Amino acid sequence: MFSTAIRSVPSRTRDGAVNVFIETPKGSRHKFDIDDSGLFRIALELPEGVTFPFSFGFVPATLAEDGDALDIMLVTAGGLPAGALIDARLIGVLKMENDEDGTMARNDRIVAIANMSRIYEGVETMSEMRHGFAWDIEEFFDTYNRMIERPFRLVGRGEKDEAMAMLEAAEERHRGR
Repeated sequence: MFSTAIRSVPSRTRDGAVNVFIETPKGSRHKFDIDDSGLFRIALELPEGVTFPFSFGFVPATLAEDGDALDIMLVTAGGLPAGALIDARLIGVLKMENDEDGTMARNDRIVAIANMSRIYEGVETMSEMRHGFAWDIEEFFDTYNRMIERPFRLVGRGEKDEAMAMLEAAEERHRGR
């Protein structure tokens, strides 16, 4: 079964790359989630003219502070299909909070680059991305949260070292569960 296969994927490859499982492809107007059976379900449709700017997914075998797998925004030049497993490297983090049952809670997004990317092959940290990159993504999240009428707040940005520390903490939480 598909869900069993996902659970058996480690957080990193043998050569140290981070495994990223894609739920929502770049350019999609639909947010996908994996349900308890391991199937993709449409969780949300974005308004006309709004699409996901990059692919979104998670790192298997991790447990973030919010109780889910560690969220990843995967930078690639083109789209990838939902269900793809991609080798990536972490370059930074966008720090955010949103409402979870009446309380503002951290819901950070780790930013990663697909190792196969030719366009972004020399980028190792978020500060090396084009001017305005992080602002553009923050604006997407602001729009997205306003659209679903969920309180949202930007907290800050972090570089590769913070993203790696978050990954290591999420791997440790997963092992300790």
